[in-house]
Amino acid sequence: MHALYFILAAFHLVAVAVTGILWTIVDIYPESRFKNNFRDIKAVHFGSLYITALLLGLAYAFDKLAVPWWHQLLFPAGLGLLVLFSSIGYCFPRPPDLDPWYYWTRGVPMVLALIGLGSLVVCLVWTAAVLTVYALAA
Repeated sequence: MHALYFILAAFHLVAVAVTGILWTIVDIYPESRFKNNFRDIKAVHFGSLYITALLLGLAYAFDKLAVPWWHQLLFPAGLGLLVLFSSIGYCFPRPPDLDPWYYWTRGVPMVLALIGLGSLVVCLVWTAAVLTVYALAA
């Protein structure tokens, strides 16, 4: 299970590098086609910075506390469900007056985003509870 956490951390490190390059392009060439996606670039950049440390910290904590693999799987599953439901939401047509950043604030994409967020919250709370129980037992 540690391999999964390390692979996810490596993937997010690459995302930090790629979004850093895109951010630099937008700064140097403000008229570039990436300017329209600048908020997305910043969100992925800082999200990946945050999640990389979280993944590595969880892998360390799970290893030190000898948490079974099925408990360790819930956090990546929650992230996967969030990405899955949000990605499905992107498939629906966006109203013409709506900024792409706010695609999830109306209609079916909103419902799918809320399902994904709810799934992530459940998995986060489960992971926190598992860490607490195994830390108290140690």
